[in-house]
Amino acid sequence: MKPWIKTFCCSIAVVALATIGRNAPAASEDAVRMETVVVTGTRTEQAVQEIPAHVTVIDEEAIENANANNVAELLRSEAAVVVRDLYGNGKVAQVDLRGFGETGPYNTLVLVDGRRVNEIDLSGVDWTQIPLDQIERIEIVRGAGSVLYGDNASGGVINIITRTPDKGFSAAVAGTGGSYGRAKGWARASGGTDQVAAFLSASYDSMNGYRENGYLRTRDVGAKVAYDPTDTLSFNLSGAHHSDDYGLPGPLTEAAYAADRRQANAPDDGAENTDQYLKLDTRIDFGALGYLAADLGYRYRDTDEEFVSYSFSAQRQIDTWSFTPRYVFEKPLFARPNTLIAGADFYWAEMDLDTFYGAPLSPSNRSNVSRDSYGFYLNNDLSVLDNLILSLGARREAVEYDMRQEDLSGFLAPLDDTVDAHENAYSAGLTYLYQEESSVFVRANRSFRFPLTDELVVYDFNSGSIQINPDLHPQRGDHLETGVRHFITPDIEANLTLFQAKIKDEIFYNKDTYTNENHPETLHRGLELGAKARIVKHLMLYGNYTYEKATFEKDPYEGRDIPGVPRHRANLGFRLHDFITGMVFSADYNYVGDSYAISDQANAFSKQGSYYTVNARLAYAWKNIKAFVGVNNLTNQDYSEYVVIGGFPTAPNYYPAPDRNYIFGVEWAF
Repeated sequence: MKPWIKTFCCSIAVVALATIGRNAPAASEDAVRMETVVVTGTRTEQAVQEIPAHVTVIDEEAIENANANNVAELLRSEAAVVVRDLYGNGKVAQVDLRGFGETGPYNTLVLVDGRRVNEIDLSGVDWTQIPLDQIERIEIVRGAGSVLYGDNASGGVINIITRTPDKGFSAAVAGTGGSYGRAKGWARASGGTDQVAAFLSASYDSMNGYRENGYLRTRDVGAKVAYDPTDTLSFNLSGAHHSDDYGLPGPLTEAAYAADRRQANAPDDGAENTDQYLKLDTRIDFGALGYLAADLGYRYRDTDEEFVSYSFSAQRQIDTWSFTPRYVFEKPLFARPNTLIAGADFYWAEMDLDTFYGAPLSPSNRSNVSRDSYGFYLNNDLSVLDNLILSLGARREAVEYDMRQEDLSGFLAPLDDTVDAHENAYSAGLTYLYQEESSVFVRANRSFRFPLTDELVVYDFNSGSIQINPDLHPQRGDHLETGVRHFITPDIEANLTLFQAKIKDEIFYNKDTYTNENHPETLHRGLELGAKARIVKHLMLYGNYTYEKATFEKDPYEGRDIPGVPRHRANLGFRLHDFITGMVFSADYNYVGDSYAISDQANAFSKQGSYYTVNARLAYAWKNIKAFVGVNNLTNQDYSEYVVIGGFPTAPNYYPAPDRNYIFGVEWAF
């Protein structure tokens, strides 16, 4: 079957899910659908249908019924999300929300319990830092989130919510195995009273990887303590320690890819990493006067990379402090329900980076970089009518960089400079609620993104100096979107969102000049269509389709497509549960359309072909024991999620994705 036919079929199937069963009986006459409440859309608890944005939640049941080994794999089936996993183990994965291509990871804000985990440099988000067994749910808010969250939120926000301790006692242990030497064991326990409760989790995960030198070993410990000394005062102390070591097999040329896609271009390259954090959340309730919440956090990350193939190594340590107080006031305005949130975000990050080059290795460069940001925001939701909510928000954020870098070879003059910038953001939205939980919204946003520390630095070999790039400016965007979330019956839900984003000075890496630059203007337009239907008691169908056209609007690449952004994405799946008591069978189909390779801004090379995967899983629960077996890439497709133009001569370089692979496991809860 040709790819365009598959895409067409997926689109028709998603639409069919939205209409099938209009006259069919509900799965149960006594079925009660619980209202979905999220915290990411407004930084306070709010029902999904009241938020003027396309919001979805990957809940605990969905996590449990997926074959995913990490968060990045979970996100593959979500609308408007493209995942590019370089080595197939999730450690070096890029998640792109609403089509920014190579810079997608820097335009998608990632939070863990509301704490930002995007790095200040180009190292990106580590998607293995929080293992799945510690996660309760994942909230995805598409579209600019700069008013509430500031930098990095141009494409949207992904918030990973970890498990919350509860009263009573519960515990579980589990083991997982699979292809490529996969072996994982984890244990968790939770318990407490109405006043004090605690959660503890520990795991070890090991895999050899699909490719040679594609191994990954991770060790994780996470804990959370909730303490409510009074009805008006609460504390939550959470923390985690993550460490890993992993191989870096490198890219393959087209010839090497055709000869043996499992081989390593760099068989001896590797890295190790330590990542740990501690966070204290405090809330004081003032009754009719609202409440004050404040989060204080500290994170330390230490990474040691060794690229034997390039006679190069790097050692990086990053310390990050955060303080994010906010005041929430809920009181009628003009006799109408009204919620005001006023807050500030303070982040202080400092990085020490030492690089070594040569054979034998010798110190080549030493850097000390700090980046401090200060953001202040207001957001207000007013019910102007019983079923019409007006949302208005604004933010001002400033950033300061202190850059010190020394070339130990003495070839380049050192860098010792500071730079600062500031940007404003706004948001205005209307949400109309109708027919129980159905709603329609329209929203206009302004977004921004400040350059990363690596993006600011340029090497001027003509003057013999390291400099801050004076021509690189913050990125700004104007966003418009509208959408509807409609329940045809209590068991059949459909949604449609249309969006457009005009980005000014979009930051990208120019491989021809070896610098990061601003493109004058880009345009991102598209739609997201989704549906979920419980047709009969035991069968759930779901699907989504995303269309996006992302283009350069001015020279030097006017009219060209932004690399790495497929026009078409689709997912279809079903879950058949309790057809035999305790048994669940699920399967899904993921399609990703063709796109130009990363760094091919001129669209000079052929598009990289589309690909699809089929995954299936069979699980069985009996008393306190659960067991499952699953298969990923059932049809054994050969594909690469990440292809980049580079090298000498310039040509495509491939990062092969795993072929058919298996996973199985057992869990005992008590």
